[in-house]
Amino acid sequence: MAQDIFLPNLLYFLIFLIPIFFIMKYLEINMITKVIKSISRMFIQLLLVGIYLKYILTLNNTWINIIYLGFMTSACAFTVTRDVKIKDLKFFFMVFISALVPLLINMFIFSELLLNLKDPFDAVYLIPISGMILGNTLNGMIVAINDFFNSMNANGESYLLSLSFGATKLEALKPFIAQSVTLAFKPSVATMANVGIVSLPGMMTGQILGGSLPDVAIKYQIAIMIALFITRFLSSFTLLYFCIVHFFDKYSICKIKVK
Repeated sequence: MAQDIFLPNLLYFLIFLIPIFFIMKYLEINMITKVIKSISRMFIQLLLVGIYLKYILTLNNTWINIIYLGFMTSACAFTVTRDVKIKDLKFFFMVFISALVPLLINMFIFSELLLNLKDPFDAVYLIPISGMILGNTLNGMIVAINDFFNSMNANGESYLLSLSFGATKLEALKPFIAQSVTLAFKPSVATMANVGIVSLPGMMTGQILGGSLPDVAIKYQIAIMIALFITRFLSSFTLLYFCIVHFFDKYSICKIKVK
């Protein structure tokens, strides 16, 4: 077990924010208020998560765990919808499905094929692994969808030209899809290439601090890194496919613009 950190001691880190804020002010980086709000929200949210996760992990009820998984996925979909700024209820459900299906695939692999768990919805594994996967998925989908529609808005002429030469909608959109999906999963590829050399990632560090042997922690880290790549790729590609089906009219013209 890792040694506990006294809550007041966490405040020591706040001291080191002061010189950073002075530098930001000098450089006229107008994000000091946003940083303070973000840190405050993080502090409050994580404290609340710590409280209710204690009870969820203690109860370890299958139905409660499934409901919490649905809540996590809904929060992920809400965040993507808010950040992309597409005001369409169908888009929320597109994001929800795009996040949930790859997540369930990976959780099946973890519970049934890797760990052989008696309960595939065991909170000890379901909650932390799902949280890492959904956080990674969220970032990938935001990057992919923003890049896709921004590219369509900026380079729509080349798309229309391809259509005029007889290409199908999917054929004309292929370069845009490839660019957006690549941009979405690039961070995962870069992280995998440097893990263990440049950094010791979260899963491995948490396992070691929790008392696991390094070789066990390494195997968990390899599994989660592959899972993160799979979900980031599949969720981004699936969401783009849904958007292509829903947000293009019968003449294959994009109906929305993302700012």
